[in-house]
Amino acid sequence: KNARLIEFKKVEVVIDESKYTDMSIAEIREVAADTNVKVDGVVAAITYADKGVRNGVYLIDGNASIYVYGRDVASQVEVGNTITVAAEKDYYILETEKPSAEKYGYEGANQLTNSYLLENDKKVTELDFSFVEEKTVKEIMETPIDEVNITTVIYKVTAYVKKVPGSGFVNYYINDLDNKTGTYSYTQW
Repeated sequence: KNARLIEFKKVEVVIDESKYTDMSIAEIREVAADTNVKVDGVVAAITYADKGVRNGVYLIDGNASIYVYGRDVASQVEVGNTITVAAEKDYYILETEKPSAEKYGYEGANQLTNSYLLENDKKVTELDFSFVEEKTVKEIMETPIDEVNITTVIYKVTAYVKKVPGSGFVNYYINDLDNKTGTYSYTQW
């Protein structure tokens, strides 16, 4: 209450790259949480939080995809940029969903956090989605969570989509071609 900003200092963060292991996105998807990784990839999409603030990017490398959470990286890149990121492997679960996640053995969304942009070519590279699997919504919905973590994996599907705008958000209902099997999604994307 009645707070005032007295001083503001911009501090350059120096990253010790020797503490990060070079990996492909596919390798990162398999390592344990808290592993420090360094990865190259192309920005496939940028996500936004409230009021249009960038909060993360989807990164692809021609073989796999992963979400990189962080405003610092997202604010410095554009779709198509080839970047190098140092980050920490993480799994995200909304705090209120942790009891259900534990009950069903769900680890959380496969992602990178505490991310730092090391390099950006600032060029627009054509996105290569040739690695993306084509599946039905039903196949994705029936993937056992204890066998494979499909979070942040990009799939190509043919589906019925119903868009339902809310107050400052959008809900999507994504159904298979049977128009029964499906999911409800709230998305920042």
